[in-house]
Amino acid sequence: MNQTEKAEKFLNLHKEGTFILPNAWDVASACVLVDVGYEAIATTSGGCAFSMGFCDGENIGREGMAEVVGRIARNVNIPVSADMEAGYGPLPEDVAKTVKAALDAGVVGVNIEDSIKIGRRRLYNFEIAVERIRSARISADQYGIPAVINARTDGYTLGGDEDMFDETVRRANAYLEAGANCAFVIGVRDGALIQRLVSSVDGAVNILAGPGTPPISELKRIGVRRVTVGGNLAKAAYTLVMKAAKEMKFDGTYNFAAGIYSQAEMHRMIKGE
Repeated sequence: MNQTEKAEKFLNLHKEGTFILPNAWDVASACVLVDVGYEAIATTSGGCAFSMGFCDGENIGREGMAEVVGRIARNVNIPVSADMEAGYGPLPEDVAKTVKAALDAGVVGVNIEDSIKIGRRRLYNFEIAVERIRSARISADQYGIPAVINARTDGYTLGGDEDMFDETVRRANAYLEAGANCAFVIGVRDGALIQRLVSSVDGAVNILAGPGTPPISELKRIGVRRVTVGGNLAKAAYTLVMKAAKEMKFDGTYNFAAGIYSQAEMHRMIKGE
């Protein structure tokens, strides 16, 4: 598939029902997900950052992240959506540059967040946040492929006692109206709350899943369109490294290596055979 064909396939996934979009952080992890049989994958900003020796939170920068996601996109023949954090700059034109950089790298979808990364975490002003998503849409349209803009709203992750439901719905709907294809709500795990959100948002909803999130079958019943796991796969892999390292150090054994991919299997996946 060329980039336009990948973009069309990815966009159609958002119209066909609930799908899982797992998050890779390097070429090898992406190849594993392809080998398992996923039709499309996303990247994780946290996992990409960790693999490069950075903390999460726009520390790689626009060019660094574009390089990482581009390497992934060039090495798999399925659609790749890139987590480009909050767009690497506060202005709508910063977001436009970020979307173009991601699409230039070969991806067909882009995540853009609405919280400020520098200093105290807080949401962007509503009007500015909407203009940032509108700018992302314009940039994608000017690029000439039907790229998916996934607009993330972070109200439920910022703490405090304030009920963020109304503001989350207001932002999600405004982002969809501004041209986003999907509204991404993170920080919610309760099934009843997810159902309320899905019922109140006028378009596709992406949920970030983890321990305590309802299973896919329930999310499908609720009407969630897209399910991602963020950095959880990457952190699970690093946790396995920790457990294996402890086994060697404290037990002197190597049982962790039982049942792992063989060298030949790794080569087959990397080559896409």
